[in-house]
Amino acid sequence: MNKSLFCVCVLGVVVIAGCNKEAKLTDSQIRQFQAKDLQGTFDSAYKSTLQVFQDYGYVIKNSDFNSGVIQGETGSKKDKNYFWNGKMINTEATATLEQFDPNTVKARLSLVNKTKVLGYYNYENTEKIIDSSLYQKMYDDIQKEMFVRQNINK
Repeated sequence: MNKSLFCVCVLGVVVIAGCNKEAKLTDSQIRQFQAKDLQGTFDSAYKSTLQVFQDYGYVIKNSDFNSGVIQGETGSKKDKNYFWNGKMINTEATATLEQFDPNTVKARLSLVNKTKVLGYYNYENTEKIIDSSLYQKMYDDIQKEMFVRQNINK
């Protein structure tokens, strides 16, 4: 009886741990879905990324065409579940773009949530967003915008 209970407990822990696969990703695995090759020119990729960031609600805080870096952030929102102290959350996005060959741009997106808690003890926390489907959706939207821009010029 104790062996079967022990086996069930161990199996339950393994199943629960397996469900949280995003938390177990290594930095190189995260980098795999953060980075993508875009088909088109650097100019088109840069402008399309700016457009998509704005479409997703990011305010562009810094952009440098020559280095291929774009940085944006959302406004801070108060966490309604955090009643006593002020807990503010915002998201920051960074894109780096580099022309690899005449028709390929290497891109990498990085998304982080920043949390500030104001009260007796003030602190800040930064956490990577590791939702691979969100990155894929953003890249799909960037590539669509590039396609539209390239076909407008024809």
